[in-house]
Amino acid sequence: MARRKERGPWFWRSAIALMLTSVFGLFAAAAIHQPPPTDAETGCRLDREDPVHTIVLVDQSDPFNATDLDWVRTLLDGEARSLPRYGRLTLLVPNSAAPYDPAQVFTGCSPGSAAEANPIFQNPKMIQQAWERKFHAPLMSEADDALRDTVAPSSPLMEAMYTIADRADFQGHVPARRLILVSDLMQHSPGFSMYKSGADEEAWAESGLADMRAGLEGVEVVARIVPRQEYALPLSEVKAFWRGWFEAAGADYGSVT
Repeated sequence: MARRKERGPWFWRSAIALMLTSVFGLFAAAAIHQPPPTDAETGCRLDREDPVHTIVLVDQSDPFNATDLDWVRTLLDGEARSLPRYGRLTLLVPNSAAPYDPAQVFTGCSPGSAAEANPIFQNPKMIQQAWERKFHAPLMSEADDALRDTVAPSSPLMEAMYTIADRADFQGHVPARRLILVSDLMQHSPGFSMYKSGADEEAWAESGLADMRAGLEGVEVVARIVPRQEYALPLSEVKAFWRGWFEAAGADYGSVT
């Protein structure tokens, strides 16, 4: 009977090396997938490295009807679902009492969706539950409460956007920034009012607000026009005014719907 060949030292050295490599590999993989520290209230990264920040400014100076409310909710839901993990969503409304201090209704970051989960290191079901409980449900609840406020004496849209441009969490270090303006686009404040001056660029140039500039370089801006039975000015003139205003601010003014 042939004698079983004994394994030499090279075999055991290779086995030990393979085992150590596997162990270190598992530790390395776990370290890579270790989530960064986040704020307990917002779910946003403490290092402020937001991959995306979308700001939705909802102007509700005139009442929203039930249809308006439904499509605004749908818009917010779609924006929330499109965010990557740690992407930030902020909902603001203009503030008539303090035009340069728009009211923040909600700000928070997505914990990620089940579709993004790595099943080896993460539980997709738990991630989906966290997304709903910590992010989506609070956003929609706060939005519903804010949208019940139906009338404001003015619409300081420009003042709000000057402040948005200065936000520390909305600067160039954020790879992707979006500003969604939900409004009838009628700027109305002591600084400049379209109800008094129309969508007139010369009247705007002579106003006090014209001395300021919203630094929105690299920001994608989308205007969602709230439907009205009757507009105070021809909508084409209002759209053209804002296109020039945003282009002067450096924004990527891609669409008006």
